[in-house]
Amino acid sequence: MAAGTDLSIVIPTWNGRHLLERFLPSVVGAAASYARTTGSSVEIVVVDDGSTDDSIAWMTGRSRSWEVPVRVVALEANVGFGAACNRGVSAAEHPLVLLLNNDVALDSSAIAPLAGRFAREDPSGLLFAVHCRVLDFDTGAEAGTGQLGGFRRGFIRVHDAYGTQSPGERVWPSMFASGGSSMVDRTRFVELGGFDALFAPFYLEDVELSYRAWKRGFTVGYEPESLARHRFSSTIRDRASEAEIRRISQRNRLFLHWIHLHDRAWFLQHVFWVVLLFITAPLTLRIDFARAVIEALGRLPEIRARRGKERDLARRRDREVIEVFETLRDRKKKAR
Repeated sequence: MAAGTDLSIVIPTWNGRHLLERFLPSVVGAAASYARTTGSSVEIVVVDDGSTDDSIAWMTGRSRSWEVPVRVVALEANVGFGAACNRGVSAAEHPLVLLLNNDVALDSSAIAPLAGRFAREDPSGLLFAVHCRVLDFDTGAEAGTGQLGGFRRGFIRVHDAYGTQSPGERVWPSMFASGGSSMVDRTRFVELGGFDALFAPFYLEDVELSYRAWKRGFTVGYEPESLARHRFSSTIRDRASEAEIRRISQRNRLFLHWIHLHDRAWFLQHVFWVVLLFITAPLTLRIDFARAVIEALGRLPEIRARRGKERDLARRRDREVIEVFETLRDRKKKAR
């Protein structure tokens, strides 16, 4: 029997009984399989984010029937995805935490490769997070692989996917680990401060945390042997209109740059492009971007405080982070 590491699985949910009924059994099954195979302790922590449906009653009524312990952390008010995850990680009892959306199904063998990465990489003391390979639940299409970072036209780029299904000798680097299908080192998550409340209620909080980790000297990786299936945006679509989702996403993208982009030349490029996009927003019908800029400017005192802190704590420069991915991009081109 292969030795493993004790771990917690944290699932935030809001009015999601119908999703938990569909997806939680696969998570319990994968957790039980990992526990049997490795002899490790596994718990599932479901954070109910102020639901008004009967999610808590449904989970409580089935708590004794699961193969692994499932407990509920009930929040009185809805605090949003990032804060709910932070509460779950705080309540978790084990050193590794697998963060999952409530609309994610896990393959039965998905957990061991993620945990194994920490066991193999831990001597470096730098691995912060590893994320799954993700397929779209409804179509089966590839929806989440390794992500190459870059900087173009004034913005950090994080969605340049690269596909590999081969486990590497060392962990494949990835620009960010999705908050809905990633394993994190609990101690390092707490050390970094978890998901930033500035990004509430949703979107890009996982990108920001991952970039914060890269800048602080940690590593984020991709594990192609761990397979998850995600029914995307099942909860967010019930909470906000498409226009509001676009505005929040653009606002949070600005927050990311204004906090973490410390390279002077790159930041000046960023300011130029923001001003240009703002001025031309009425002509390009990107009113959501203009509103996002105005809202972000209203949070400048908080942003300045965070920016100063992150500049002081950074161990890598922006160009050093991006160089990790430029090197990988060149290597993959040569391999074709």
